Amino acid sequence: MRKLGLLFFVIPFFLMGQDNSSNIINLTHIQVKMGHEAQFVEGVKMYNKCYSENKGEGKWNFWKRVQGSNSVYAVTDMMESWAEMDDDNDEAGNKCRSLFPSFILPHMEKTDYMITESMPEISNDSKEPKDKVWVTYFRVKNSADFNSVIKAISGEIKKVEGDERANWYSVAGGSTKAPDYMVVWPFDKYADLDKDLDGVWKIYENAHGKKKTEEMRTKFRNAVDDSWSYMYDKSDDMSKTD
Repeated sequence: MRKLGLLFFVIPFFLMGQDNSSNIINLTHIQVKMGHEAQFVEGVKMYNKCYSENKGEGKWNFWKRVQGSNSVYAVTDMMESWAEMDDDNDEAGNKCRSLFPSFILPHMEKTDYMITESMPEISNDSKEPKDKVWVTYFRVKNSADFNSVIKAISGEIKKVEGDERANWYSVAGGSTKAPDYMVVWPFDKYADLDKDLDGVWKIYENAHGKKKTEEMRTKFRNAVDDSWSYMYDKSDDMSKTD
């Protein structure tokens, strides 16, 4: 099945429902031209309408980035295996792709396409979808140390709270400036961010003491080259979930 995110990639330009099984997530960031957001949104809705009317079976989520410059959207869809990328038999997508050059692409400034793989062994087990997410991206210089730390921290959180708080993904390939990992914290409403919760390092410190925690923090800092974060709001009008 031809994925919507891949259409943004192959036409000349370039939880997220959560799941506790390992999956591949196509993630496309789209920067919309200044003053073109309304037209871009309508173009996506037009494509969705066409796709549904032609009984398309694909599903995707659209997310609007909250912070940062310009209007940026992220579109995500899920694959169970890499073999799905070989399947071009999406009749509805083929019928509707002609809408892209006239109604969507003219309103796009630039795009960035990523493929990520879920890391279920250190991720939240809940399958309940959320409408808001806080995403932190990491570019690392020592994957072995980075993984050992996040696995240790996630394990302590699960012991204390019964499950991990977030969903981890590794990034497949990309440029030298692309992230290597990302972690997604889903939440229902912004008031949830006001909740007084122990930080992840505090939870680890309660179990292992200050000395061991500082050693782990140093190991983590030395493993990370850079990190950055954004919040995203899901757009139900632009998503196709049925």
